[in-house]
Parts: sequence; structure tokens; C-alpha cells
Amino acid sequence: MDAFHFHDFLLGLVAFTSEFLGTLSGFGSSTFFVPVGLLLENFKFVLVLTSLLHCFGNIIRIVLFRKSFSKKTFFTFFISSVVFTGVGALLTLIIKPDWLIKLLGVSLIFISLTLFSNRLKKLKAKMPFAVFLSSCSGFFTGLVGTGGALRGAALSTLSLSKDTFIVTSASIDLGGDLLRAFIYLKNGYMDWSQSFYIPILLGAAYIGSQFGKIIITRIDQNQFEKLVSIFIFISGAVLIL
Repeated sequence: MDAFHFHDFLLGLVAFTSEFLGTLSGFGSSTFFVPVGLLLENFKFVLVLTSLLHCFGNIIRIVLFRKSFSKKTFFTFFISSVVFTGVGALLTLIIKPDWLIKLLGVSLIFISLTLFSNRLKKLKAKMPFAVFLSSCSGFFTGLVGTGGALRGAALSTLSLSKDTFIVTSASIDLGGDLLRAFIYLKNGYMDWSQSFYIPILLGAAYIGSQFGKIIITRIDQNQFEKLVSIFIFISGAVLIL
């Protein structure tokens, strides 16, 4: 296997692992795919790969967990998330996001610790705070390619069941992913000679989500909430490093 093909294999493996972990955490693959992908490709190409992987993964998770979908929660978060994702994606044309990635990492570590101690669930104004975090999630997702952990933190404050958490997060994320993928592609972040990555990402999303669902069905609600907190902490640490 020559270096070019090994490179493609590595990207596919990273995509699969990211989708598996993204399903377990409930907030998608970008938090894991972006930091590792940047070791293999340039920033703008990683952005477009991430958006496509997210589109595939979210559609698959919506299908897998559709019975637990909550319309009320979805419509509460959807519009602000999509709008701020679009704003963030447009700003990639003029802003270098290095320091914002570090800021996001610090914020995630702080939020994960408060989630783990259940302090965020004691807030009196849970819903406004959750909508604020979800809007920030959309902005960071569009700008730096990853922000799902913030949305995970937002939904965690509402004590949703694990299946509702996963399908609601995927549904909210999908609109923003489609929008940012369009913006990235329109601005030439991906050469169409590289379109062979699309089926690789689709396969990785499908297999990773299926494996993730198998594990999800074997853990209880409390374990899932702790797992989300741990993944948010790890995500923050990775972004800082």
C-alpha cells in the first residue's frame, strides 16, 4: 500500500472512530475528527470533510434513534443553532481561529467539571442557558469545525433520556451541517478530484454509528450522563493541546 492510499485509509479510520465516539457521547464526530484530521490535512479541507461526515452521521443517528425524537426540544434549539453556524462558517474566510480553539477548549473543561458535579442541572434558568450554549455550539462548529461538545453540554442540563439526547442533538446539528458544507464547498475548500472521500466518509459514518448504538443500549442513563461529561472534558483537553 503506497503512502497516498495509506493516507486515505488513515482518514477513513479516523472518521470511523470519530463517529463511534460521537455516537457514544451524543454530540457528533467533529470534536474528535477535527483535532486528529489536522495532523493529516490542512485546516480548510478538514472543515469540509468534517461537515460531510457530520451530515452522514447525523442522518444515520436520526434514523437509528427516531422513535425518541422530541419536537419541542428540537424547535427550541434549531433556528439559533443554524443561524450561528452559518455566521461562523462565513467568518472562516476572514478569521484565523487558533485562539478561539483554545478558548473553546478551556470552556469545555470548565463545563464538563460542572456537569460532572451536577451543578448545571441546578440552574433556575436552564432553558435560556441551554439555548445560549447551543448557539455558541453552532458558531464554533461553523468557524472551527467543532462545537458539538457545547451542544452536548446544553442538552445535558435538561436531563433528557439518552436516546432523546442523541437524536435531538443530531437533528439540531444537521441543518447547520448542510449549510456549512454548502458554504465550504462553494468557496473551494474541496477539489472535486477528491470526491472519492465522500463514500469513505459515508461508510465510516454508518459503521461507526451502528457500533455506537450497540454500546449505548448496554449502559444506563446515569452512566451515559457521566460518559458525556468525560467526553466533553477530553474534547476540551484535546483542543487546548
